[in-house]
Order: sequence, then C-alpha cells, then structure tokens
Amino acid sequence: MTFLHFSVYITTLVFIITVVARAIRIARMPVHLRWELYPVPHEKGRAHYGGSILEEVDWWTKPHHKDHIGEFIVMISEILLLKGVWEHNRRLWFGTFPLHFGLYLLMGNIALLILYGILHIFNIDVAQLLTLIRVITWVGCILGAVGSLIMLYKRFFDSDLKEFSTMSHYFNLIILGAIFISGIIWVVSDEQMVANLAKTYTGLITFSAIPKLQAAGWWHIGLSLFFIFYLPFTHMTHFFTKYFTYHSVRWEDESNLPGDPLQKKLDPQLKQIVTWAAPYVGADGKKNWVDIVTSPVPEIEEKK
Repeated sequence: MTFLHFSVYITTLVFIITVVARAIRIARMPVHLRWELYPVPHEKGRAHYGGSILEEVDWWTKPHHKDHIGEFIVMISEILLLKGVWEHNRRLWFGTFPLHFGLYLLMGNIALLILYGILHIFNIDVAQLLTLIRVITWVGCILGAVGSLIMLYKRFFDSDLKEFSTMSHYFNLIILGAIFISGIIWVVSDEQMVANLAKTYTGLITFSAIPKLQAAGWWHIGLSLFFIFYLPFTHMTHFFTKYFTYHSVRWEDESNLPGDPLQKKLDPQLKQIVTWAAPYVGADGKKNWVDIVTSPVPEIEEKK
C-alpha cells in the first residue's frame, strides 16, 4: 500500500464519520421554532398560491397529504441552480453559481471514475466513459476557477460582502481555486491525464499499483484530499445541513396534538428554566417557559 492509498482511505473514513456524527447531532437537537413562511412546496394543491392546510376548518383532524415531488423539484432547483441566490442576490449568483456547479461536476467525475474502476475489474472497457470524464473535467475546472476568482474578488472589494467575510472564507476559496486551476494545468500538460486518473482510481479500488503522475496531478489530488478531509469541520457543511434547515425549520408544519411524538419532544423544552435577561420576558432564573407564558406580562419602567 502506497502513501496515496493510505491517504485516500483515511480521508474518506474521516469524512464519512464526521459527516454522520454531525448529522446525528443536529437531528437530536431540540425542536426549532417554526418559520411559518409560505409557500411550503409539500402543500399538495396549494403550494402554487402559498396556501396551506390551515385554510381548512378543524384542519388538525384531517389527514395531511404531502407532495414530496414538489419538495424534490424545489430542492433540485435550489441545489443545482442556486435559485434562491438568483432571486435575492443576482450579482452574487454570477460568481457562486459557476463555483458550485464546477464543484458538482468534479464530484460527478469522482462517481464516473469509481464506475470506471469497477468496470475495469470485470474487464469491461468503456472508452466513451473516459471521453465524458475528460469533457466534465475541462468544463468543471474552468467554471470552478472562474467562480472562485469572482468570489475572491467580491469578498475583497464588495463593501457589503466584505463585512461578513472571515479568514476561513478567503482560505476556502483559495483552496477551491487551487484545486480547479491545478486540474486545468494537469489536463493541458498531460495528454494521458484522464487515462492516468482512471488508472489511479482503479488502483485505489483494487489495492493495486498507481501510475506515475505529473507534478500537477499530485498537486490536484493532494489539494482535493486536503479539502475533503477539512470540509466536514467547516461552515461548508451546509451541503447536508441545509436538509435540516428546510425540512426541520422552514417546511416543518406537523400538527401538535396531545400524545403526538412532537408533543413528547416539546415537553422537556417547555420545562427548561428561562434565564433571558430581557425585562419583557420576566425571567428570574427559576421560572420555566410554561410559567413565563402563563404569567402576566411584566411592567417595564421607562427610562427618563
């Protein structure tokens, strides 16, 4: 086993364990306050005009049929096309869309390369697959490099965006840009780039030898491995935490009746002691939320 074999296996293992651990931790968090924002795409027959089951009399006594296809369509347009950014911050979209879509294409390439490695085990040679991988590599790296440079420029010189930019934002964009640019250099400098990359994946899958690669290839692979290892420990985990934001917060509209699973989750939260300092809450460090909402609103003296 080479150092590359070991690095890939360890990186993959750390990525999976960390993502699963964070997902479980988020799933076990207390119930979030509902946003109550409409339209909710799973409202069957009502989402197109922003309606909800709340329009019906005694709605909590009736079955709630969710439109999961509607949810899927909204999720795909948001994930692949960044529809929300296009609608609310179009200037930013022209940088963040190519960055994200370039990353998606390289992720798709990984799946194709794994497929090639598996087919190679069974002596199935698909030359067209290598051609497709080469095209995706070109398009993905160019889009990603352009998007990274645009976003770096915006974070440095856009006064609104600069206020919310931290060192991690700049570092992440530099790493991503380096991955895309090293990929372009590798494709340009090595005519056998795709074939060598495919053989590398075959070697990783079959625990066999890895072909000799150019320096650009090692840089591209090394930077990619670092990014995959580093990713689960950053705010970029929105690639999976967004699921919880949408399904557990933005679109969550389950009924809360006595004995329901939701009520069992809320009971411990209602018994929590309130320590808020805001005078209008009336917290004294002893009352819980039930006490607070069933007590008279405290009078607040105006400062003269």
